[in-house]
Amino acid sequence: ATLVSSDVTSDTIISNGYIFTYTRDKLFTGGTGHIIGRQVRVPWPDGVEAQSVTTPPPGVTDHKARLTIRKANGHVFDINALAFKLLANTAGAGGAIEIMPLLDGEDAFNDPLYFDATGYYGLTFSYDESPNPWGSTALLKGFDTYKVSLYVDFAFVGLTLQSSDVSGDFDGDGDVDLIDFEFLTSCLNGPGNEPSPSCTAEEFAIADLDSDLDVDLADFAQFVRRMTP
Repeated sequence: ATLVSSDVTSDTIISNGYIFTYTRDKLFTGGTGHIIGRQVRVPWPDGVEAQSVTTPPPGVTDHKARLTIRKANGHVFDINALAFKLLANTAGAGGAIEIMPLLDGEDAFNDPLYFDATGYYGLTFSYDESPNPWGSTALLKGFDTYKVSLYVDFAFVGLTLQSSDVSGDFDGDGDVDLIDFEFLTSCLNGPGNEPSPSCTAEEFAIADLDSDLDVDLADFAQFVRRMTP
């Protein structure tokens, strides 16, 4: 994964063309009188951890752990299956992961979809498209953003994401052509090198076809094989 940005209460990474923004309790003091932050218990690539926050970000009135998933190119995608680990106890009060899909910035439903998360620290929950009174991913289809929240820390440890996108299609017109090639060349940086300023983080994520955190001749070769006649 590539770090895109690090804010006061969140971080954003890109992996395989997907952008993950998740809360981090960076302003935690632990009673020391100075900011020490909190340890990450499920680091990438083992998972994506979201932490409840001591100080909510601007415009937010609660302290929930939050995670947002979207594609770098802004296109729609599906969540076919998910697995998350509790990083705090919810057995007493009960709890549920809330997922609100969005399309073009608008909520898909009046209420979020709920996935039971009642249990103890370290317990892992898994859900897929199967009918299940505790939660199902059957309705998580065809949206461009998914906002996830829980009132305690959690980490996604498994996600099955599906998209109809054509790999290497920068402009989203359904083919890989010379227009897309211009995007690729602007990101071509060679093994282990930082991309040029003309290549955005989103474009870099698309151009890194082999997901090795650079855009080099290996990605160029894959791109050529995908070009539309």
